[in-house]
Amino acid sequence: MNQEHLNRIQRLQGAMEEAGLDAVFLYSAVNRLYFTGLKTSNGLLLVERQGKPVFYTDFRYLEVAHRVLKGVEIRKFKTAADQLADYAKMASAWKTIGYEGSLTVAQFLPLQEAMVHAKWTSVTTLIASLRGVKSASELDAIRRSAMANDALFKDLMEAFKPGMSELDMLRIFRMKEAARGLTESFDPILCAGVNAVECHHQPDNTVLKPNSELLIDMGVVVDDYCSDMTRTVFFGTPTPRFREIHNIVLEANRAVVEAVKPGMRCCDIDVVARKIIGSYGYGDYFDHGLGHSVGLEIHEMPSFSRTCETILQPGMVITDEPGIYLPGEVGVRIEDLLIVTETGCEVISHTPHEIVLPC
Repeated sequence: MNQEHLNRIQRLQGAMEEAGLDAVFLYSAVNRLYFTGLKTSNGLLLVERQGKPVFYTDFRYLEVAHRVLKGVEIRKFKTAADQLADYAKMASAWKTIGYEGSLTVAQFLPLQEAMVHAKWTSVTTLIASLRGVKSASELDAIRRSAMANDALFKDLMEAFKPGMSELDMLRIFRMKEAARGLTESFDPILCAGVNAVECHHQPDNTVLKPNSELLIDMGVVVDDYCSDMTRTVFFGTPTPRFREIHNIVLEANRAVVEAVKPGMRCCDIDVVARKIIGSYGYGDYFDHGLGHSVGLEIHEMPSFSRTCETILQPGMVITDEPGIYLPGEVGVRIEDLLIVTETGCEVISHTPHEIVLPC
């Protein structure tokens, strides 16, 4: 646990002060990782508004926790009844307690019953706001993840050929990924031909034919941080219809890059792409959000969507992924990863947007 993790806990405690929270229970693996740097399949980080946080775990992780976590008290989990009794004793002075929205009912109800005097409130949005602005070291990891994703994509373009099925290409993806020592940040989306109109199509036995498109949505993980990118490529001579739709989507993508600036609302950036696509008469065929934040998880907050009023700040990382999906015809999505800077944004996806490959 380094100074950055301690600073994150201090930021959390400052946010708790503002929100009137006396304590926060963090059970999820991703939030434990974010605030401590320690990966475990079991544990709880209990943070009070003031004082030293407590990290609970079982015997499997006690040794590493004592070795790695400095500035945090380490305790071994007791039996369920005794553990709840300990919480109740600590909570005698707590009035408001924060919990993660991802808690199961089975996890939450015993806590609530043990500390029935306290008010319980979700800290999902509070934690998301803290994680939404990335540190310099996080941004470095995300850049390296995007670079690795670009390199893997290049490998795939050299390997994919018409005559292969989507499942064939998925197997090649995983072999090339493993050869580079990478893991994926989500199940890759591979859409051959007309399957590209399904924006979250699951790979199947559809064969990539000559003179047809292939939509690829993919990401990898480097040092725990995710990347995400989509390209829609064409094998053979692109049809006029494909070129038309691809050009419109690319225009929307580029307009977003020009529009992003600190101080803007995320929903206003979503409008930028939506207006362009709508002006060509295809507004009804772009019905997903424009983008989402990326970090330790592939989908984080904030998002470029109609409803997200979060104000952009330097250090936020958000995808820019407009698309048009015409049933039975053509589907195109172009996705880049953006870092919000002091004056605009930095595009960290460097794979070309227009890719035509031989049959």
